[in-house]
Amino acid sequence: MARPFLLRLLRILLCLVPSSWRISIYKAWIENHRITTALYHNVYRLPFGLVLKTGRKYPHVEADALRFVNTLSGIHAPYLIDAVFDGNTTFLLTNWIGGDCVTDDHVWDAMTVEDWARLEQQLRSQLGSMRRQTLMSHADQAICNASGGPIDDPRIPWVARENPRIFTSSRDFAAEVWTGLHWPSNCDTLLPLLKPLIERDDVPIVFSHGDILPKNMILPGGLNCWRTSGEMVCIIDWEYAGWMPIFWDALKATWMGVDVDDFWMQFGRRVFPEFIEELEADWEWRSRSQVLIL
Repeated sequence: MARPFLLRLLRILLCLVPSSWRISIYKAWIENHRITTALYHNVYRLPFGLVLKTGRKYPHVEADALRFVNTLSGIHAPYLIDAVFDGNTTFLLTNWIGGDCVTDDHVWDAMTVEDWARLEQQLRSQLGSMRRQTLMSHADQAICNASGGPIDDPRIPWVARENPRIFTSSRDFAAEVWTGLHWPSNCDTLLPLLKPLIERDDVPIVFSHGDILPKNMILPGGLNCWRTSGEMVCIIDWEYAGWMPIFWDALKATWMGVDVDDFWMQFGRRVFPEFIEELEADWEWRSRSQVLIL
């Protein structure tokens, strides 16, 4: 994705402005409904192709994720212009990605077999490129969020709730992903299936988006424009990004599926063909373990 000169210039200029001033400016923009359009409760479209996003739960993660991803090649994501934290809220300023979200009814229902095949190829290309560019030995990189902090993810909520931490091994992390295996109902069924996956000590660590769902995919210019322009799908919302085991994006892309044969579950298998073993094991765990992800 191109980095227009004006966006880079704006980024440099904002770095010269004291953070307290920038916070005041962003708060004033949010309150001025003549210049902002609230798209969601925490996302505001601004003039001149900008968008301001606020967040509280993960104060630095998305900014640090975008800052890093913007240095990679072939990854189509918003361009980070500024991020500032007032002690309670993060204000994240990026360029606006104009287009259609894949989950929009008029888009989802209108996408053809060819459209889905193209989206599959584009996601496989971008995510594969990100894995290749960030591939780390399991011994060289901790499992952590994009800011280097503890893991806090809705797929494994018990980690943040009970013992928020950075993981030093994929084995320890996988044991939290597929927990409850020693329960009487699971020890003779799921434990033999998942134990070999958990106890692997050679799983590479890569930078992962952590929320590859259709709500986080924008077709630039809209569906019809995307069909004809050759542009790549843009991946947004990087607040769950971090350094994770190489199979993590595959699991997170499908973790909300309730039927192994539903469309998105099968789509995920095509986007992540390298991780079919982990996807099948994760489905068995989610459908049979009786562990509630709450």
